[in-house]
Amino acid sequence: MARIYDPLGLIAPITLQGKLLYRDACEEKRAWDAPLSIPIEQQRQKWERSLPRHVTCLRALTSVQEPIEDIKLHAFEDASGKVVAASVYAVIKQSSAISQGLVTAKARLAKQGLTIPHRELVSGDMAVNLLTNVQDALQGFPVTSLHCWLDSSVSLH
Repeated sequence: MARIYDPLGLIAPITLQGKLLYRDACEEKRAWDAPLSIPIEQQRQKWERSLPRHVTCLRALTSVQEPIEDIKLHAFEDASGKVVAASVYAVIKQSSAISQGLVTAKARLAKQGLTIPHRELVSGDMAVNLLTNVQDALQGFPVTSLHCWLDSSVSLH
């Protein structure tokens, strides 16, 4: 896990599997130098085999080389029994094209013992923070609107 460098959170679905395995291994309360249990070791090996050797992604917000007229940022959040996550997408308007794409994402293991509504609230907070960070990073660009989308009516109220 420590060798994976993903500052933009684009491969969070892969890294979260490793974090869940690590949590499961810690819950077994074995000595730090004891071998993993057979089921967890098998899952770890399967996860490690599934890792891509190298991941690349285009980082340009748009492929058209002309002035940007307008950027709208949309943040989405979600939570489950084990994970909270958020992502930010940009919709970029230019004179000849409108493009959209993932800007950044963040996901982490949820604290144990929290209810789903509480986890939804945590992921909503994560989405707002991520949206604010992206807006700050795009200072000087024409960001005209921010939208945060939640699917939890409890969090909205």
